[in-house]
Amino acid sequence: MIYKSQIETILTKSGLNKLFENFEIDFQQTYFVGGVVRSIFFKEQDCYDLDIVVPKLKENMVNFLSQNYEVQYYPSYKSLCFKNQNYEIQINSFRKDISSTGRHTKTIETSSLKEDSKRRDFTINSVYLNLNGEVFDFYSGIEHLKKNLVKFIFDPIDQIQKDYLRAIRYIRFLSLFKNPLTESLDIEAILLLSKNIFEFVKKNKIKEEFSKLSKMPYPKNSLKFIQDHKELNRLLEFLK
Repeated sequence: MIYKSQIETILTKSGLNKLFENFEIDFQQTYFVGGVVRSIFFKEQDCYDLDIVVPKLKENMVNFLSQNYEVQYYPSYKSLCFKNQNYEIQINSFRKDISSTGRHTKTIETSSLKEDSKRRDFTINSVYLNLNGEVFDFYSGIEHLKKNLVKFIFDPIDQIQKDYLRAIRYIRFLSLFKNPLTESLDIEAILLLSKNIFEFVKKNKIKEEFSKLSKMPYPKNSLKFIQDHKELNRLLEFLK
């Protein structure tokens, strides 16, 4: 539980410690995932996007938050978002993908954290920390963070075809590390399927994803990657 103190700091600064007093929150079964986990791993305290996963998004939580905050609630995705003390907070139930159109995915609830992890895009985004500080790492995400490796969890062609935004996100995450490592299968899949990106991903969504580059440590990595591959040059217009 080496991350316990860092988690407690985030809970206090975000106000979640007080907020959670309104619910029967099981710290053993409540997890941080995604960017906040990476910030904890790198001992940073500037992550204001908190992704939280719980076994089930309970009705009393939804009702309380809806009455006290401006909440965006998506019942079909078992997901809600709200803002508290400058923190953007998203809470999701364990979910399992059952079908995909190349961008949007139909999900159902599941009781398994491992099953929920299969929905994640990259190994470095699939590390969970429960609020007691325990790590759940199904795909060597911690090891890959240490190596600066950006890698799809499963077969990259299948992963991208399920959601083409993942190709854009991969390019953005190259800017997370000063010298990112990549694997040829992932790069080949992105280039092979690049011609389909605009068919499945709306331009405003691409622009929104690339707008996050300014918050990345090494944004020039993504620009160089696009410039170096003619198949992706059309994306340059979104980096202006």
